[in-house]
Amino acid sequence: MSPTVPPASERVPAAEPLPPRAERVAAVRALMGEPDPAVRHLALGIRATARRHFDRHVVPLVDATWPALHGTAFAEKLRIGACDLYASAPYTALLCAPRRPALVRVVTGAGNLLPLPRPALALLGRGAMELLGRLAYPQTHRSIALVSAFIVVVDHALDHCMPDPPALRGPRLEAVIAGRSAPDSPALALTRALAVAMADGLDRDDRAAFERAMEHVTGWIRAEVRAMCGEPDPTGLGHRLAGVEGTIEGLLFPVARYASEGTRAWMVDVSLFVQVLDDWFDYEVDARSDRATPVTTGAWTLADVDAAWRRTTAGIEALVRASGLASPRYVRFVREAYVLMMHEVMVAMAERPDA
Repeated sequence: MSPTVPPASERVPAAEPLPPRAERVAAVRALMGEPDPAVRHLALGIRATARRHFDRHVVPLVDATWPALHGTAFAEKLRIGACDLYASAPYTALLCAPRRPALVRVVTGAGNLLPLPRPALALLGRGAMELLGRLAYPQTHRSIALVSAFIVVVDHALDHCMPDPPALRGPRLEAVIAGRSAPDSPALALTRALAVAMADGLDRDDRAAFERAMEHVTGWIRAEVRAMCGEPDPTGLGHRLAGVEGTIEGLLFPVARYASEGTRAWMVDVSLFVQVLDDWFDYEVDARSDRATPVTTGAWTLADVDAAWRRTTAGIEALVRASGLASPRYVRFVREAYVLMMHEVMVAMAERPDA
């Protein structure tokens, strides 16, 4: 299932520049609403688990391939992007998947049945995440950490670490990821190390999901190159959809055995919302660059930010109900935990320098 987007032929480019960044941020805050602090402990539990496995599985690869990365701005971006943004999606999907593993089923079933207030339910969720993160499903945690970091590093390497002309960057990066070419920079060495680690130790089902994910990553890289080269996108969306699909197929592979098509569709919608939001906030920077984005051309407006956000919040509720966790109290709790995590992602994106 592809993201829901209006046909390019029906969109009219903006006649005037957008409002200043501060006004755009305020508009997004208003449409997203205020998060409920009562659910914070579940978010903290998910992120603590993501960071623990990032430190265990990603940091040693950084030490071996790119030790100078430590202490840099990109090191912080890598940790935040991998742990706070990308890893949250597969962990949330795991908690809501229709075929979720046995221990997760016990925990979520208790949350669905016990008449606990939100703060207590959040504490229960945090404790469960801590236990699951330390004692169960080590391969799943490892894969989530590695692929979340891989997505951030691939994007950074393609945009900032390759001196080649754009048309040559994609084939070069694909060859390094596949092992057909040796990396010639620390960023590419880390990219290759993450790809090797992701493929290691997978059983037959996980390997099939991983190979599908890498096919989509290849499509994403090629779409980015087409955008860098100024090739038109028939959808009018600046080749963004390939990145949405590639990101989600990557993040889905660690939990693919538990997920449904509904899980994937929701994750695609979340990825699309993050991309729309990113372009909305980065309007000034993108308007000065050679690469058009759907926001600079007028294809994405505040109405699209709002619609993308509403699809994700409605989608998480539908996903919880489809997993058999239909208590209205529990459905609302999971929705509010998602809203809080995404609100914090939005704030982090909004506070980035706009140049």
